[in-house]
Formats: sequence, structure tokens, C-alpha cells
Amino acid sequence: YAAGIYDAQVTRHFQFYHVHSLHRWALAMVEKRPGPHALDIGTGTGVVACTLAAYGFRVVAIDHSLDMLAMAQARASVLGYEEIQFDLGDCEALPYANNSFDAVTIQGVLHHLGDIRPALKEAVRVLKTGGSIYISEPVSEGAPIGRFLHRLARPLRRIKRKLRPTPEPLVSQDEAPLSGGQLLQTLRDVGISSHAEFLIHFGALRFLPEFCRIWVTLLLSLPTRRRCGDLVFITGRKSADIRKPKHRPPGMPAIPASTADAASPARSAPVA
Repeated sequence: YAAGIYDAQVTRHFQFYHVHSLHRWALAMVEKRPGPHALDIGTGTGVVACTLAAYGFRVVAIDHSLDMLAMAQARASVLGYEEIQFDLGDCEALPYANNSFDAVTIQGVLHHLGDIRPALKEAVRVLKTGGSIYISEPVSEGAPIGRFLHRLARPLRRIKRKLRPTPEPLVSQDEAPLSGGQLLQTLRDVGISSHAEFLIHFGALRFLPEFCRIWVTLLLSLPTRRRCGDLVFITGRKSADIRKPKHRPPGMPAIPASTADAASPARSAPVA
């Protein structure tokens, strides 16, 4: 998605999930330790970074896109979170030292990558032992109730496209929902013990009042919340016995998001 339409096309339809999952995780973090230091990988327009700042986190946010970073900085400025540090960088070669952060967030990033392992290894490298990670991604399993509802809604979507055509979103080459099981296994492989919640995503729920959407979603997802769905929300912790890498992957200097003429990294970290 282009930076200018991302919030309208994506963020507003998924905000109620964030309130249910991300906000609850953030609150639990600050109750245990006030002012945790967090890294938001693939910050996009800064929704997650600003949420963390609102809960009292000290936030560093990184993305590969200067356009997205500009929007994120504008959001932070309007909301009064100008202390957030925004950096341009690559999710597969993070420009931060080992064991730098109490928490790492990755929202809507991994499904843009051909191989999720390098980015997850980097996230674990910069996370302190015992530190917490939050991940949310679309997944391919799909719950039976979700597939049924999507089939029912298909004729309505065709009518909507004819009556109100919308531009096709720009997608990255590798963009596709992940296997939730593979994601959880990869997290175990890189030293993260985790807990997952799978929820369905049914677009027609956006016509309900916002406070109702999550309750209907939870009800429909109840039979499969631990096994499959359209979206997965993962909270995890870095294990103490993880093996240290022999060599630190080559990093890159953090480039201020205001440097308009900065060159983009060769391998980018997609947006949230």
C-alpha cells in the first residue's frame, strides 16, 4: 500500500483488533516495569509506535520507507509523542546492539518477506533475555466459519466493486498470508516461547459500531481461537538459553527519517 492511503485502506479496518490485543499487551508490560524500551519494526504510519508511547514506553521505530516514516512522524507530532526515535533501516540487519530492548513489536511485516527467519533472528538478537515480543500477521489457515462468511459475502463484494471501484493496492513481491503453524515453529527455533490467539477477519463487521466488532469477532472465532483463523496475535518471551550468533549480521547506520535524499536499503523492511 502507498503511504498516503495506508491508514484509510488498512489501519481503520483493523484498529479494533489492536485495542483488543496490542493495548492489552502494552498495559501488562508497563504494569510489570514502567517505561520499558521498545523497538517497533516496520512501523509504517506509526500506529503501534504511538500506542506504545501512549502507555509510557520509550520507543524506537524503524521502517524502510521515508514516506511512511514522514507520516509516522506527523502522527507522533500531532499526538504529542515527539520523543519517539524514527530510523530508516532494514529489518534483516537492524542497526542496534545485541540485547538493546525490553520489547519488540512486529505488526503486519513478516507476510511481506520471502523468508521470515532472518528478520525474526534480528528481532531476537536486539531483544534482551526475558524481553517480550508482540507479533500480529495475516495467516493462511482460515477458520471454517470465516471461509463460510467470506463465500456468503462474495456477491456483495462484486456489486460493491462495480458501484464504487477502488484502486488495487500496491503489494510487495512476496506478500501472502503466513502459515501460523510455521510462524510459531520458527519462533521456537529462534528462542521465543510464545502464546497465540487466532481470530477471523470478516470485512462486513466494519458496519457494526466499533465497540461491538471485537465481541462479534471473538464469538465467531471461539471454536478455533487456539488453532486457526485469518489473523494471528502472538505474545512471546526470549528464552534465557538461546544460543548467541557467532557473528553479528552486518548492520547499517540509523538514518534520520527527515533525510529526504537518503538511499533506500537493498533489502527492505515492509510496513506494518
